[in-house]
Amino acid sequence: NADVYNNLAFVILEGEAGIVEEMNNLGTSSADNKKYDELKDKKAKLYQEAIPHLEKALELKNTNIDTARTLMNIYSAVGETEKYKLMRARVDEMEASTEGN
Repeated sequence: NADVYNNLAFVILEGEAGIVEEMNNLGTSSADNKKYDELKDKKAKLYQEAIPHLEKALELKNTNIDTARTLMNIYSAVGETEKYKLMRARVDEMEASTEGN
């Protein structure tokens, strides 16, 4: 069921908000810069953990534009340029077909 995979990804990604908030509250000292890098890595690991669940959800329900957008944004954030471009094209296609209805 695609919803199960989406929910798994959502649960994983719930940790992102706290990480981003902590990153935003850091200063510019070398210790803060080091902590920022650690948090950035932690956020990237969350994204990497969520990707397979989102990919499976999209495989099972290939018309879910929200899943496609999330996956596109995560690909961009983790530097998966080719996958990002492919997903961007897919999102654009989905948006165009939605506008046509």
